[in-house]
Amino acid sequence: MIGGKTVLVLGGGIGGIVAASLLRKRLSRDHSVVLVERESQHVFSPSLLWLMIGARREEQISRPIAALAKSGIELVQGEIDEIDPLTRRVHVGGQNILADYIVVALGAELTPETIPGLAEAGHNFYTLAGAQSFDHARAELRGGRVVVLVGGIPFKCPAAPYEAAMLLAADARKRGMQEAVTVDLYTPEPGPMPVAGPKVSAQVRQLVESRVCAFTPSMSSPRSIRLDA
Repeated sequence: MIGGKTVLVLGGGIGGIVAASLLRKRLSRDHSVVLVERESQHVFSPSLLWLMIGARREEQISRPIAALAKSGIELVQGEIDEIDPLTRRVHVGGQNILADYIVVALGAELTPETIPGLAEAGHNFYTLAGAQSFDHARAELRGGRVVVLVGGIPFKCPAAPYEAAMLLAADARKRGMQEAVTVDLYTPEPGPMPVAGPKVSAQVRQLVESRVCAFTPSMSSPRSIRLDA
């Protein structure tokens, strides 16, 4: 329509979906809200930690992105090849999309392969496949050492590794294997969640140290950890 604007939201994660939904509610239908996402399913990532310990199933934490169309959000599925901020042009899967405003909510690209051996030896609970593979391994675990590793700074969701370590320790206790299974946490951070301030960091550290077997902050290099030790 004449005078209508197009808002392009790049990324269908939590941030992108919330942004697109709020914009659609607050803008008149003269304006278009377009969401660009490469995946067909939205996975609620905070629940991956619960899926990792068998407390959630995939169908409980995922929904089709296409469902957003019911609320008036236009959807474009594809890989974003180029963003031109000067012309407000985005190239997606062979087509150019022009916008009056662009919201970039593309999230973080995970690269476990940058640490030699990590992708082969570990389970990345920041992804659906990684959380599922760990759940299968956890169900078969009868004893040993579980290492929760923060490979570098910055990383996605500063609370997740600490929540994961405590959930794993609680799972071992629940299954009566607290003596057979140890949960160790390694991080290059000086303490848990330093972005939350020293008081909160100290409180989280106290929680972690009371529940996991070993907490090693200020780790200089993840390459120094022997996962088979």
